Amino acid sequence: MRATVFQFVTAALFAALTNAQTYTNCNPMLKTCPPDPALSGIYQHTYGGEAPNFKYLTSQASVKYGGKDGAVFRIAKPKDAPTIISSFYIMWGRYEVVLKPAPGAGIVSSIVLQSDDLDEIDWEWLGGKTAEAQSNYFGKGNTATYDRGAVHPVDSQARFHKYAIDWTAEKIDWLIDDVVVRTLTPNQVKGDFYPQTPMTARIGSWAGGDPDNEQGVINWSGGPTDFTKGPFDMVVQSIYVRDYSTGKEYTYSDKSGSSSSIKSNGGSIMGGGTNPGTPNLSSSSSSSSSSSSSAPSSGSSGSTSFTFNAPSNSGRIASATSKNHPKITLAVLAAIFIAIFIAISFH
Repeated sequence: MRATVFQFVTAALFAALTNAQTYTNCNPMLKTCPPDPALSGIYQHTYGGEAPNFKYLTSQASVKYGGKDGAVFRIAKPKDAPTIISSFYIMWGRYEVVLKPAPGAGIVSSIVLQSDDLDEIDWEWLGGKTAEAQSNYFGKGNTATYDRGAVHPVDSQARFHKYAIDWTAEKIDWLIDDVVVRTLTPNQVKGDFYPQTPMTARIGSWAGGDPDNEQGVINWSGGPTDFTKGPFDMVVQSIYVRDYSTGKEYTYSDKSGSSSSIKSNGGSIMGGGTNPGTPNLSSSSSSSSSSSSSAPSSGSSGSTSFTFNAPSNSGRIASATSKNHPKITLAVLAAIFIAIFIAISFH
């Protein structure tokens, strides 16, 4: 009996420690968090230099600028995981990136919309699978099942494509070169796990095939990764983000993680319509009156504009974010304490 209890305690502790490896800085489903700064408009950047209003989450030195095709997110050695994240949030909106994902067995390239309570919508590419892209989503960090992903044929490494996510309360569309390849509606989602809270925009790559990773991650990513065949470069030409809501910031009025709990300070949720507010961004770059996004030509010197006349397993960028539903995590911890108590009682 004691051996069985000890095995359970060991397994539970391992699960808890694994869950603790990634986290969100502040989960509004667990406590009161700071407001989320709203984009409240349109953000566009064509790479020639760093993207204003994005910060480095990891591996700043691994993002290279000045190339003729765009910014290079480079994996050259184990633990490289070049990743950027927007300083702003959108509450319903559109996210487009023109890119060519990194090649290489076990190399994962991603663009992600992710919220503080771990709602998430992804595009992902596995470097060893050159003729496909993967779409995925998560709600409230729940990874109880891995049946949310889909695979889409595309010559992803042969040339640049525009990958987009269009996200509203009614549906999520994943698009390749402006063609919808997948649509998800709330009634297709089991439970209250449809992504529905303010999101940041992220771009990054990481080595799922790093030999130090868990075997399941290595297998999923198509690894192991042979770093002697690198470097492995994801090349990003442009970013376009459009917020369908307006205001200065978004807040959670309760801990439900539901869209109805999200409030806008100084604007309205889904209030952009055809006249969203001025983007809450600061930049020395000149503004543009263009209301649509387009793929830039190779060799662009780079520009940024803020316009406002128009509104897997994995899913994970190697970052400080958790895929664990807070209630699930608490249940694991409770199980640990119960198991320890039982073990002591039978000692």
